[in-house]
Amino acid sequence: MKARNCCKTMEMELTGWKAIVYDISRRMEQLPGGEKEKIRPNIEDLHMLIGEMDDRIEQIRANCTPETGMDDIQTERKSFDQAISTLRVTTEEAMRGLGAGNFGG
Repeated sequence: MKARNCCKTMEMELTGWKAIVYDISRRMEQLPGGEKEKIRPNIEDLHMLIGEMDDRIEQIRANCTPETGMDDIQTERKSFDQAISTLRVTTEEAMRGLGAGNFGG
């Protein structure tokens, strides 16, 4: 994959995940008081994750260019892949908190 394509792919994938996490967070915020209190730590974690993803997207936009060299981009990609695997676990936990069956429609 060309360096420019790799950078753009990372940015687009992370932006997509951010939208998913934001939607989960918004749905959690709409839960009734007692249910919401049970998962408050998950909600706070998701808000922090959204902030981290914003920072990461900006970092990719600013620093991930063909001029940085393929080694730098591969290092960036490994870090990105690790962050995405953590994100998948976090969103799965959040979905369990929402009851999973009522998400997405």
